[in-house]
Amino acid sequence: MKRFLPIVILPCLIVPLLMPVHVCAQYNKSISADPIGLAFGIFNATYENRLGSSNSFTLFGSYFTFSGGDWVAFGFGGSYRWYLKVGDGNKAIKGLSVGPYASVGFWQWRGSSFFNTYSGGTSVALGGEIAYKWILNGFVIEPIFRLAFNLSKITGLDYQAYGLGVNLGYAWK
Repeated sequence: MKRFLPIVILPCLIVPLLMPVHVCAQYNKSISADPIGLAFGIFNATYENRLGSSNSFTLFGSYFTFSGGDWVAFGFGGSYRWYLKVGDGNKAIKGLSVGPYASVGFWQWRGSSFFNTYSGGTSVALGGEIAYKWILNGFVIEPIFRLAFNLSKITGLDYQAYGLGVNLGYAWK
């Protein structure tokens, strides 16, 4: 795992320097995934669609393992993003964005059942996200942070719904 993170992060830092930027390109959609999360047992893929000059919505699907693989879940969710005009005045779907998000997770206990009666359940989380998206010749780099609060309780599962990662993907018109 110590080798995995530099292998993923180094290209994220170098690729933007090697790619020419087309200033006139306006992108309307993107699809991306977070390869860094794989090191922690999380896979997340996101689709984003531009709604207007300063807003968009996202849909995402996730797969989680938690507590050494004893808990496994798949889920989906969405968010609404407002793009703030900072720096060079970027508009949706580039630049700094903030907004609310919601997710639903379907959890299953796969650990030993000798000392417990955990079975799983459904989690619902509401929160917010902040992200900054660079689009370079259609290639997407997006550091993102999400923080949410669980609205449901699953017996034996104690986790906070938050995420920090770097989405990599592709954008198009």
